[in-house]
Amino acid sequence: MIFDNSTLKHDFKEYITSQISKLHLKSDVKLTLNIIQIGDDFASSKYVGIKYKVGASIGVEVFIHKYLSDINPENVFVDLQLITAKSNTGIIYQLPVPQSFLQMVHQTPIKGDVDLLGSGQWELWRRGFLPPTIGAIDLTLKAMSGYKRTSDTSSFILHDLDLSGKIVAVIGQGVLVGRPLLQYLVNRNATILSINKDTANPIELVKQADIVICAAGSKNLINDEWLKPSAVVIDAATSEDNGGLVGDVDRESIPDSVLLSPSPGGIGGLTVLYLFYNLLRLNQLN
Repeated sequence: MIFDNSTLKHDFKEYITSQISKLHLKSDVKLTLNIIQIGDDFASSKYVGIKYKVGASIGVEVFIHKYLSDINPENVFVDLQLITAKSNTGIIYQLPVPQSFLQMVHQTPIKGDVDLLGSGQWELWRRGFLPPTIGAIDLTLKAMSGYKRTSDTSSFILHDLDLSGKIVAVIGQGVLVGRPLLQYLVNRNATILSINKDTANPIELVKQADIVICAAGSKNLINDEWLKPSAVVIDAATSEDNGGLVGDVDRESIPDSVLLSPSPGGIGGLTVLYLFYNLLRLNQLN
């Protein structure tokens, strides 16, 4: 069964939009988001375009700083100094970036680190922030588990889901999903199976899981053989396929007894919104 998150996305977007509008009424400075993109990765360009459109729809101006893949990091650093001097702005590096830029990503100032990739990320975790994809997974898990939303959207967003007694399989160990997801699950008392390409007998392990979160970036990797009939599955992966984006799950093979948040069409839209939610919260706290 495909999980329909359209109501969840609508309510989350309405909440963010209203809160941004209230913040703007209190200040002459409007929220902005600066996206640093190095090179022309297909999926990255796709997501940059989506972020630009979402920003415009909720009242945030998005600036795209796009550079050739062979740009000297020092040239980007000069531009970045001008950006970080401004208030009320978020900064993201659209991954992947060349190896030479990783240190610069690590140095993202905490006041604008909406992706939680800078050196101050653990302070943001401590203050209740989540990386955007992890935040989107959190909202989706709460909705899939039947946690009741009330008129107070803020309470739903900030509610800590208790996963005690649940076995959760995480497939993939990337910097945006797999690794931070493990921290999220530890904080929520889950029993965790971390699966990578070198894991022995991965199908047998994943079949034990109550919740499966896929982030390997391998088309149709996961089919019904990997899942127990009552599993809850979130496909958090994207990879290019014939000019489009696909996830890890072969949705045609998944039985109706499995509750699936697919990719595309699942957490992607929530992830983009969560980016702006982090931008909003950073500026509400400042």
